Amino acid sequence: MFLNKRNNIILALFCTLVFCGCPSEEYTSAKLYLQQNDLEKAEEFLVKAMAVEVDNPEIPFQLGHHIYGKDGRWTEMNEVYDRALAIDPNRKILEGSTVQEMVEISRFGYWSVVYNNAVKVYNSSKDLDEQNRKVAILEAISEFQTASEIKADESLNYTMLATSYFELGEIDKVNQLRSAELIVKAVEINPQDFNANMTAGQIFSRISQPENALQYLQKAVELDPGNTAAIRNLAQTYYDLDNVNESIATYEKAIRTTVDMKTKADLHFNLGVLYNQDGDYDLAEDHFISALDLNPEDVEAILGMAQSFESNEKWRKAEKFYKELIYLEEENAAHYRGVARALIQQGKQAEAQRYFDKSKKYD
Repeated sequence: MFLNKRNNIILALFCTLVFCGCPSEEYTSAKLYLQQNDLEKAEEFLVKAMAVEVDNPEIPFQLGHHIYGKDGRWTEMNEVYDRALAIDPNRKILEGSTVQEMVEISRFGYWSVVYNNAVKVYNSSKDLDEQNRKVAILEAISEFQTASEIKADESLNYTMLATSYFELGEIDKVNQLRSAELIVKAVEINPQDFNANMTAGQIFSRISQPENALQYLQKAVELDPGNTAAIRNLAQTYYDLDNVNESIATYEKAIRTTVDMKTKADLHFNLGVLYNQDGDYDLAEDHFISALDLNPEDVEAILGMAQSFESNEKWRKAEKFYKELIYLEEENAAHYRGVARALIQQGKQAEAQRYFDKSKKYD
């Protein structure tokens, strides 16, 4: 009697080991159908296998990766991925990677294909006429939305959605608000993302909300202190908030810490523009000269010099720099008119008329 009972216990233990160590008949069939690329049957038996092997995370992963993902059934894919992760994210499956690793690799793979296609469509819109550009942007928005369905925790989805909606609705207030909401979400997902913060600052600036733009541009400059576009946007935002001193300090700090000569020249130029806006033409002149010293071929700096001298009523110097601009950009009508204005102020009417006449040739 005792021996029989012991044999029954051993038999039960053996059956348990067989059940745990070997896949169910349903899962075995499912894998066979996967090898044969019979996805309809594979799906049927993977679903059945999940009901039998409820603690095996490999099965819902296989269903998500090989069936739902390939079919573009993103909601179902994420549901079974979540189910696999809930069982045990650290269990090793298939070739020895953990459930967490396999889910991340699979989800990223599907996401990157859709996201990259959306970027391609978005970039193609830049070369189209207005009507076709809107059609392309709407298509890109649809693709970016799909990308966010696949991988909802990726900030790039929302940065590009925000940019697309903004471009689609520069006059449409609804799209502007949607754009603002999306870019805030992008920053919330990844506060250390330079592009998300930079885009947020630019969007809020363009919808005339500099008070909201400020925090994002400050963070962008913190993340990339040498980025002249971020510095310029931050300084302009301070200026828009009537904080001229902080705007000037932003440029001056960047000039002190920047070692690249081209970048430093750009910063001097932007500070010159700021002083011009503020009516301090002498300091504007100083910074334009510094920009030219560092980058003698900077056409914008030369133009800034010409405009600064003109605003400061230094007509001979303005004439000199406008003529230098003509030498560099011979077919720019605005430069000829600049010379003419400077000549009129010096009483040289006949010569000024000749430059006005030349400007008409390039209009």
